[in-house]
Amino acid sequence: MKIKVIRKILQIFFLVLLLLPIWYTDLIWYGTYISADLMGLQLTDPLTALEITLAGKSLWVPLLLSALPLALAAILLGRVFCSFVCPLNFLLELIPLKRKKNIREKNLPLLALVITLLLSFIISLPVFNIVSPVFALQRLLLFGGGVEIVLLVLAVGAGLIWGPKIWCRTLCPLGALYGLLGVKRLLRVKVEESKCTQCGKCAAACSMGTAPGRRSLADRVLCTNCGDCIGACEAGAVTFGMSEKKEGKP
Repeated sequence: MKIKVIRKILQIFFLVLLLLPIWYTDLIWYGTYISADLMGLQLTDPLTALEITLAGKSLWVPLLLSALPLALAAILLGRVFCSFVCPLNFLLELIPLKRKKNIREKNLPLLALVITLLLSFIISLPVFNIVSPVFALQRLLLFGGGVEIVLLVLAVGAGLIWGPKIWCRTLCPLGALYGLLGVKRLLRVKVEESKCTQCGKCAAACSMGTAPGRRSLADRVLCTNCGDCIGACEAGAVTFGMSEKKEGKP
């Protein structure tokens, strides 16, 4: 089975999981991808935990501990939340990949992360939770329509103009944080040099504007380990592995 098919199945699974508490409250899972309870284990996404900590200007140990499982997952597997779980990513991938503006400045997501955390500290509010189309979509699905629709229209509209993942590639601080945590991830996309034909199909398939083997910090942060580049490589040179065999372009 192709990696992209497996990824779509998992995306649908996690979307259904998100919606289940609407009808069934007595589950092993209850909550959203902001904060949830999994069989008694409290989970909070790392950016939310950081924002609340900075906004409240105090350390709450249980909150930080609840962010550790997802942070550890990112350290080991990289930015897989974006490619396999995020409901907004699932929505944006419905937009045909006909336009993909080449963003030369790849550090924009890291800049968005810094600005988000600084604003949370200054105005004492979790900024991303308020203006994020990622969480807006979750609230819309769970609680119905509201002003969240504006955020989604902007994200989808930008995707139609500049490419489906323009939000993810330039502005999403949550993805940037997961990517930063996963810079030294255990599971990564590797390129087998002996099989590589330099056809460029892997780079063309990447909706995040990077390519397997690139080692710069920005490129590592952008990669979501989605596997689209693997499916595009007809030579079988691109695979998942525990290490890189090719030193790519910086």
